Amino acid sequence: MSAMTDVFENALLKHVFGNEGSPLTAPSVWVGLFSASPTDTDAGTEITDGNYARIRATNWDTPTLGATENTDNITFASALAAYNVVAVGVFNALTTGCLLLYGKLSTSKALGIGDAIQFNASSLDVTFD
Repeated sequence: MSAMTDVFENALLKHVFGNEGSPLTAPSVWVGLFSASPTDTDAGTEITDGNYARIRATNWDTPTLGATENTDNITFASALAAYNVVAVGVFNALTTGCLLLYGKLSTSKALGIGDAIQFNASSLDVTFD
């Protein structure tokens, strides 16, 4: 058995992203960037730029039909070196911790020195299917 009902998908998203109505205490959620995409069995390559740090994302909309999205902008610091962002991940800690979810960007983003990457409100979608 591997399929989840919409009710369970929404409850799980409420728990992970800290929405009201979750019967469990939600973890802190941190968004990170990757230059090589992770998989279920490979951690990928998280950005290591000297100015890079995961961003704590605290505001997510109420899950509907197994999906949620950020309600505030998520803005990373300006790059100190050039790198290419190909994927994003959701972690349970600022450093180390566990990678909970990941996904490739629909279009990779090349950053130069001084460039910053931002996910505008409603642009980082998390969907269970």
